[in-house]
Amino acid sequence: MSTKKVLRLWVNGEGYKPFEYDTFEDIKDALKERNISIGYGSIIGDGSSIGDRSSIGDRSSIGYGSIIGDGSSIGSRSSIGSRSSIGDGSIIGDGSSIGDGSSIGDRSSIGDRSSIGYGSSIGDGSSIGSRSSIGSRSSIGSRSSIGDDVKVKTLFFNGSNHSVMYWGEDKIQIGCQSYSIAYWEENFKRIGNSHSYTEEQIKEYEYYINTVRSFHNLLNN
Repeated sequence: MSTKKVLRLWVNGEGYKPFEYDTFEDIKDALKERNISIGYGSIIGDGSSIGDRSSIGDRSSIGYGSIIGDGSSIGSRSSIGSRSSIGDGSIIGDGSSIGDGSSIGDRSSIGDRSSIGYGSSIGDGSSIGSRSSIGSRSSIGSRSSIGDDVKVKTLFFNGSNHSVMYWGEDKIQIGCQSYSIAYWEENFKRIGNSHSYTEEQIKEYEYYINTVRSFHNLLNN
């Protein structure tokens, strides 16, 4: 029984074909031919498919049976769960985690240190806060769907001072304080100053509040 690992690469006229290897040196020429870059210390699971012109950063992990689309970029120290799919031209930020069985649509962008729960779907051309983008340090709950029909269970930001939580209702909890979105929009500077936030932190939390507002508006329109 063979103990070699298997990586599926695109072959013109034949589709995805399996390449057996022990180390990346064994398939270095095949990767180079397709302009695929795999960083130092990265792990690629058995049966994964890597598209042309893709880039996988240092110390990243691609789960077994996953698909990385053409021209996609997986950041350093990121983790792509097993049986997940990353669409063509998508960008996964450094230190991000994509749960098992998740699907990231074409030309999507996931910010640095973000977390996407298992079984989630980020649709093609989805627009959250900015065009086709999930911001840095965001957290999307398991089995969530973002696309034409937006269904978001949770949104979590691990802020520099207090964490920010949203559950799909007209309410944001920052630290231990929970108020309506409108209340936070009107009073976040005053509340931030009362907790000795710096000017930079106040701008940071303004971004979080505005992002939650964008999510909430999409859910209710």
